[in-house]
Amino acid sequence: MEKKILIAESEVGVRQQFYDSLTHAGYKVVTTHHGKGALELFATQKPDLVLLDYALSDESGIEVLRKIRERDKKTKVIMFASSSNPELEKEARLLGVSGFLPKSLEREVIVETIDRIMGKSVEERKILVVDDDPQICSLIKDFLTKKGFTVVVAYSGEEGLEKLKKERPILVLLDVRLPGMDGIMALKRIKEIDPRVGVIMVTGLKDEDTFNEAKKLGAHEYIVKPFDLDYLDTCVLVRLCLVSALLK
Repeated sequence: MEKKILIAESEVGVRQQFYDSLTHAGYKVVTTHHGKGALELFATQKPDLVLLDYALSDESGIEVLRKIRERDKKTKVIMFASSSNPELEKEARLLGVSGFLPKSLEREVIVETIDRIMGKSVEERKILVVDDDPQICSLIKDFLTKKGFTVVVAYSGEEGLEKLKKERPILVLLDVRLPGMDGIMALKRIKEIDPRVGVIMVTGLKDEDTFNEAKKLGAHEYIVKPFDLDYLDTCVLVRLCLVSALLK
């Protein structure tokens, strides 16, 4: 069955580029430039994915996201980011955004990201999970392995650094609270060893200071337990494609 994508983007040139790229990739695409149209199309077209601009012609993308989530908690919503805005990103996360994509990325990378989110073939990528809870490690490993990833597990920050050097993963899922070397210390060392590796922080606490510190040290996402596995999957896929673009 043909997958459907809704694009809500204020700039006609950007809308046209994404429409052309995604229809060429085999998707059915509907577009709009304002929030009212986005909500109407969301209700009538029932898209599998929404690509949402922060600034639409009649209201903010955040407001549109809020209204979408009032109706539907599951449909994946990716927000376009012209530049990094921590406050907007934090608000979008609280509302259940599935991920962020910079508009500056090449169209091929964005299409590749969307292909991955939509379940098209994914080349094998290695992910390192660092968490002291064996059940969490097992849950994430089983889930991502079924998605086609190679998953390596470590139960402490120190072990995680050893596995990082040995296994060379493209992405690390890193718990904040670890015995011995905590997650923030481990994040700092990870970025010293390989600045290009993607890091998603995982925590059981909603701590704004820790979130801000992790962002400053180079963490790309910050997920609070308990989390939805489909949301984790989307975060992983978006981050993998962004890291892949940096490595090219």
